[in-house]
Amino acid sequence: MELLNKYLQEINEDVKYDQINILEKQLMLPATKHKWIARLIQHKLNKNNLEDKKKKLYEEAFESIKNNVPSGIPAASLKKKIDSTEVIQKIDKEIQDCELIIQYLEKVEKILSSITYDIANATKLMVLETT
Repeated sequence: MELLNKYLQEINEDVKYDQINILEKQLMLPATKHKWIARLIQHKLNKNNLEDKKKKLYEEAFESIKNNVPSGIPAASLKKKIDSTEVIQKIDKEIQDCELIIQYLEKVEKILSSITYDIANATKLMVLETT
C-alpha cells in the first residue's frame, strides 16, 4: 500500500523532535493533529462511500440476475455469484485497505495526543539541564 507507506514516512517526520526543533514541534502540534484527524475523517468518508457503492451495485446485480435467471435458483447462490464478480471483489479490497488506514490513523491520533506530555517532559528536562 503506497499510501500507507507515505503516511508512515510523514508521521515519522511529524513526531521526530530534538533539542533544536522542540519549540517548533510544540507550536506546530495542533496543526499536525488537525492534519491527521482530517485524513482519518477523509478515509472514513471514503469507506462509507465505497460501502454505499458496493451495496448499490450488489442490489442492481441481484435484481438483474434475478430477473434474467430461472426462478428455481436460491438467493444464496445468486449472492455467492455476485460476491465473486471482479467489481465487488475490487470494492471489497478497497474497503479493506481503507479499514487498515483508518486503524493506523486512529493509533496516530493517540500518539499525537500523548506527544504533548512527551514534549512537556523533554522541555522540563532541558530546563533542568541548563540550570
